[in-house]
Amino acid sequence: MYPLTFAEAARVLGKQCSDQTIIEKVIIDSRQAAAGSLFFALPGTKTDGHHFVGDVLEAGGFAVVKRGWGRHQRVIEVDDPLLALQELAKAHLAKIGVPVVAVTGSNGKTTTKDFTAAVLGAKYNVWKTQGSYNNEIGLPLTILSIEPMHEVLVLEMGMRGLGEIKRLTEIAPPQVAVITNVYPVHLERLGSMDRIAEAKAEILMGLKPGGTAVLNGDDAYVRRHAAKAKHVLFYGKGVNNQLRAENITVDSLGRVGYDLRWNDQVYRVQLAVPGVHNVYNSLAAVGVGIQFGIPISIAIEALPAAEFSGMRLEIEHSSDGMMIINDAYNASPASMEAALATMVQIAGQRRKVAILGDMYELGPISDSAHEQVGVWAAQAGDLLVFVGKNAHLMSKGAQSAGFSPSNIRIYSTVEQLLSELNQLVSKEDLVLVKASRAAALEQVVAALKAR
Repeated sequence: MYPLTFAEAARVLGKQCSDQTIIEKVIIDSRQAAAGSLFFALPGTKTDGHHFVGDVLEAGGFAVVKRGWGRHQRVIEVDDPLLALQELAKAHLAKIGVPVVAVTGSNGKTTTKDFTAAVLGAKYNVWKTQGSYNNEIGLPLTILSIEPMHEVLVLEMGMRGLGEIKRLTEIAPPQVAVITNVYPVHLERLGSMDRIAEAKAEILMGLKPGGTAVLNGDDAYVRRHAAKAKHVLFYGKGVNNQLRAENITVDSLGRVGYDLRWNDQVYRVQLAVPGVHNVYNSLAAVGVGIQFGIPISIAIEALPAAEFSGMRLEIEHSSDGMMIINDAYNASPASMEAALATMVQIAGQRRKVAILGDMYELGPISDSAHEQVGVWAAQAGDLLVFVGKNAHLMSKGAQSAGFSPSNIRIYSTVEQLLSELNQLVSKEDLVLVKASRAAALEQVVAALKAR
């Protein structure tokens, strides 16, 4: 990580000490403790980090704990260890001065983050959010893992309610902010599309003075909040966007090409990943690159080199040749529709098998959304496999669209599906596996790959 001494960390958190030991890493898992590690004792759903402070100290590490948990020369007592973690990250980032690109949105923010890191990587040494570290814990840990060679920080900012992105931008004020879209995700907590849009738009209020917003101009909810940023670049397919995609094509593997128009110039883009929705994700990345002085021709060359997080429209194969679309990391109505469309685009002569599980946090639209997924699945698949508590709703939607019940299978649990999986599919099939992360359908992908 970027040089930080225990004395500096203590000073930020309100304790005076003279220990100049360099902090080697910041952790929240005591099992990672080693000499020089700084452990934040956070309460968890199953246990409390405070119970493991002794292990950290025995390993030669330092700890940040809640007041009243004992005094030690290598311990910092604070009112709230999570708030302390955030405040240390905020101070550390301010000291380093690395510019921040922040990405949020209902769908596509992780892929957009990865595309953006690739584009900026053509000119700068970039550090980006790893995995799903996009919340009030993961974001400060990402900041505190910056190395001295990093020149730009690309952060994914997630949220489940109002005020959460605002807090993340207080920790890491962005120079460039991206909103990919606003879809009915987290309705269970937020209640309406307007409130989802309001929560996403908090990223614009957190922009540094002179900062720029790179916004999906085809999304009406995003457009509605654009005035909150002084400087805006719109991207999309519509003619009222400064950066836009035209003449979109899809090859036999679902990979997208398009003409990118910027001012009076037109450039041909060819992506290396499937999914028409990646037109938007890649456009956003190019838009960020423009803000950092990267020529569009260079940005386009960098897009195919993007390294993506797993289980997001990831094409995999079983040992006997079956093609699998692993999109088991997350799901919403919009991403379900996009994944099903991608399956159709790349199937060729293969039988199309859609294995779909529950979507979460949809609130009042949950039933209708799952039925709609069934309708889309009926238009895309040859065999439909629905898993989870909402499987019957997806089946209902498919049958309402005229899909034969004989080609639908319903399982209440993943375990039940796994017991019959090999009887449902063959090596000639194309199998799409998609659900919200909590459905754990990655087990299905693992079983298919191990055939």
